[in-house]
Amino acid sequence: MKRHWHWVFTLLFAWALVYDLAVWGAAARMPQIGGFLQASAQRQALLAHLYMGAGAPLDAAVPVLGDWGAQRAQTALAPGLERIKEDPMVSMDLIFSNTWNSTHAMLRYMYWAAPAFGLIALVLWSRRPKRIRLMGGR
Repeated sequence: MKRHWHWVFTLLFAWALVYDLAVWGAAARMPQIGGFLQASAQRQALLAHLYMGAGAPLDAAVPVLGDWGAQRAQTALAPGLERIKEDPMVSMDLIFSNTWNSTHAMLRYMYWAAPAFGLIALVLWSRRPKRIRLMGGR
């Protein structure tokens, strides 16, 4: 199993990245606060801005994924909608300062999981065991 860790972390990276693209792309399209989130992410959270920019075309290309992401974003951000509307300049700070519910906690965890899994996968791919051939095959 040890020789397959690079595949495990590559799949975890792909899963986390698709989650982030779907949810943040859908959050950027939320009718009440989508514009506020995009403006705040552009100023304060580069990674969220990248997820929103790349996630919107993915959500448009795969409607089922877009609907799922919209449902997750709505559930995660619903408790903070009023606070984000009151002060849209700090919406990213509000999202990352407190945990509102379990879906919001998952959103915050997955935000950092994709870069972490990607970095671990790169290291494991560079250190994976190589196949050794003692005799040349013809």
